[in-house]
Amino acid sequence: MTAKADKGRTMVKIHELRQKTDTFIQENRIIPWNKDSTDSFQKHSQQTMHRYNTIDKNQHKYLVQIKPMAPKLNALIKTHKEDELIGPEINNTQAPSYKLAKYLNKRLDQLIKLPHTYATKNSK
Repeated sequence: MTAKADKGRTMVKIHELRQKTDTFIQENRIIPWNKDSTDSFQKHSQQTMHRYNTIDKNQHKYLVQIKPMAPKLNALIKTHKEDELIGPEINNTQAPSYKLAKYLNKRLDQLIKLPHTYATKNSK
């Protein structure tokens, strides 16, 4: 099996990818769900938007995910580590609340102007 490496543009041939992913899930106490609750979460998000009148009604249709899907865990192999651990990567762009969270983040950023915001490139 081949997998994308965590850093660089390399592919890694690995036999224990499933085992390393399972170990990561166990060590981080991640509980797998047997039921996909994506649709109920989508309905709950829509009901919450309709209940509170803070978002313009015309915006509602743009903030609802058309075909929501639960985020999935992708495992990237850390080739720069000795034990070749995995680096988890979660793509949540299809999650039910992604568009709503993005909108609220932008809106809060416009409303709350923080006086000192910095981006640190190197902590040293």
